[in-house]
Amino acid sequence: MPLRDSSHTGARGELLFANHFLEQRLFISQPMFDLWGADFCVEWEGALHKVNVKTMCKVEKDDVYKVATVKVNASSGLRRYSSDEISYFGVVNLHYGRIWMVPLEAIDGKCSLNYKGPMERRRRNDSRAFDWEKYRIR
Repeated sequence: MPLRDSSHTGARGELLFANHFLEQRLFISQPMFDLWGADFCVEWEGALHKVNVKTMCKVEKDDVYKVATVKVNASSGLRRYSSDEISYFGVVNLHYGRIWMVPLEAIDGKCSLNYKGPMERRRRNDSRAFDWEKYRIR
């Protein structure tokens, strides 16, 4: 049975994320079972953190990349992550090869975030735009 496109994209995003920490010789560990909401435990800024990796997808009609910051579950629908589950989102953009470590509190309750890459047109003075650059690690 072939993988769904979203599953394949997510697996590629997790691999890029894990390889970054490996290349930097930082601790990274992946839970054996998907029971806790965290994809990895990583060494970041001198401590260990639980991280959920999210891979951006391109929305052609809006000329933007989107990333969901909620958990989608067949039984419970959409729900936000709690600080008991994760402390960071590891956000990956496969097209540009970029990675961000975004603290859970920086999401500010949003269900998704938009990213305009360096090649996409930007609107001037978009005060609602998320400040991606301060969280970029690659």
